[in-house]
Amino acid sequence: MLALFAYLLFGLCVAWRALPSQRGVVKCWLGLVFGCVALMWLPCLPAFFVGFTMTAQRIALGLCFAGTAAAVLIHPWKKSPQQDIKRRFSPPGSQDLAGLLLSLFATVFCVYLLHTHIILPHEDGSLWVGQSTYGDLTLHLSFIESFYQQGQFPPEYSIFPGQKLDYPFLADAASGTLRFFGLSLRMAVIVPSVVMLFCVFLGFWLLAAHMAKKTAPTLAAWLLFVCNGGFGFILFLTGKYSFSDLLTGFYVTPTNLIGEDIRWVNVVCDMLIPQRTTMAGWCVGIPALYLLITALEKTVDGQGGRREFLVLAVLAGFMPMIHTHTFLSLGMLSAGWFFAFLPKVRRQGRLRSLIENYILYGLVCMLLALPQLMEWAFDAAGSGRYLWFNPGWEHGHTNWLLFWLLNGGIVFVLMIPMMLFLRGNRARLFWGAAPLFIVANLIAFQPNPYDNNKLMYIWYMLTDILVCVWFWEQLERLRPRALAPAAAVAVVILGTLSGLLTMLREAVGEYQLLDASQVAAAQFIVDDTDPHGLFLTGTNHNNPVSILTGRDILCGSDTFLYYHGIDYLDRQSHVAEMYAGGQAFEQYAAQYGVDYVFIGSAERNDYQVDMDYFRENYPCIYDQNGITIFQITQ
Repeated sequence: MLALFAYLLFGLCVAWRALPSQRGVVKCWLGLVFGCVALMWLPCLPAFFVGFTMTAQRIALGLCFAGTAAAVLIHPWKKSPQQDIKRRFSPPGSQDLAGLLLSLFATVFCVYLLHTHIILPHEDGSLWVGQSTYGDLTLHLSFIESFYQQGQFPPEYSIFPGQKLDYPFLADAASGTLRFFGLSLRMAVIVPSVVMLFCVFLGFWLLAAHMAKKTAPTLAAWLLFVCNGGFGFILFLTGKYSFSDLLTGFYVTPTNLIGEDIRWVNVVCDMLIPQRTTMAGWCVGIPALYLLITALEKTVDGQGGRREFLVLAVLAGFMPMIHTHTFLSLGMLSAGWFFAFLPKVRRQGRLRSLIENYILYGLVCMLLALPQLMEWAFDAAGSGRYLWFNPGWEHGHTNWLLFWLLNGGIVFVLMIPMMLFLRGNRARLFWGAAPLFIVANLIAFQPNPYDNNKLMYIWYMLTDILVCVWFWEQLERLRPRALAPAAAVAVVILGTLSGLLTMLREAVGEYQLLDASQVAAAQFIVDDTDPHGLFLTGTNHNNPVSILTGRDILCGSDTFLYYHGIDYLDRQSHVAEMYAGGQAFEQYAAQYGVDYVFIGSAERNDYQVDMDYFRENYPCIYDQNGITIFQITQ
């Protein structure tokens, strides 16, 4: 925990130094974000040379302390440090206090979800998760433990060794760092998540407040984002689905009914809690949007903006391996807003300033981002595993417009008349962001087209705010004035009911991920086997070897491998042949370098396992509660 505090303090000092004109609450928020970025990135820099080891962690922490000292001591204080800090920090106003309280409340709810959803141990020794984390979490745990146990950098897929890990891994690397400083696997996931979630919630409030200027539309936009959902609740109110199905079924929620073409999931339950890269991406992406909009406004108004563009450039430059989708979204928004603001800037004679700021922004950003893209992203894109034409996104059998009315809900409905009346900078922001939504509905950027929602939610954040600002302006003109609060409440209820029901379902769901015997076997593997050993296991996603030990397994779940664009079919078929023993096992074990064979209930159920062959030919190093481990190499 002390290491985390050190990184966060570093981020706070950098924010205070880099953006002195921002009010105190904004600098504190940005400081937490910068600290999270440092936690993700600083240990990786020395890891290229010394591996992801304790040595790399010490070097990174030393850089962190040096950076903090430099930000404090080299700062050109005009008075004494204490006087200057007091001058630059203004107490938060009522609007900021409201945002802080709401963000804390949302974070507390998420802490409860994290507590129940992240390998919660029961008295019998089993580990439990929630509905949303039953799938994705296992992959992230395998990455985290692989970082900690093996220290290989650049990393490979521990569930498919030999394949470069081109998936954005820095959120998991941050948890791997905290493992070195004494946190358990469970707490190494939960602790940084709490900080990042708070940054997302507070960041969206501050972004909305900056765009809306008033508290009421800011509150409405925040609620419609955090508790988002379309009109799926109608299917429950009309009796097509029962509320008992909602509380007991697996993904029978008003925001996720694939058979009904309901795919616009709730951001808390299905994006932030289970998808750690999205959580980290939004933690960094929302500040990037805030800085970009602020920089554009200052440039257009002749107030500079270069400092904001420079800070934005550095933040964006670190983004590709935090969350590639957010980086791509930011790039598309930056281009769209450049052209949207171009006519106004030209009329005001500030075109040169805008171009110079954008050149600075682009050069610094690409200087930092290009090495990441060349090392990881371009290889994946060039392999043919990504980028394909997919018109309509996930609308299935439903008409495209009807699909978005059902899924986008009240925000999408109000957006239609809003488009006719938008003027000024709001129109420029909306139409400059529109290509992001259009492109995401036409092109899939990964094997799983569903993941395009990671682009569209960035568009939704901005559209949600603009819709609430426009709608509130219409309510202020409404007569009699007493109708305005009722209309506002009605819109918020329509926009949040599906999300709230989904959040309720998520809060009461629990599923066993691993039983006590699997946990015990995993502990044996950690204590008594080579951290770099290769295990032959089943390909089930809830695999104790990959989840808890950080060891490589020959082939992981096709659920992960397929959607990561990995050609796994040959190796998957070899796993089945190897469990049958004999010559096939010896051939493939030598080919892949298998060191251990793990046989549990999943392996016995999924394969024709020849136990006699393994017992006769290889020493058994573990045999308890239906789990057997054989050592192949000496």
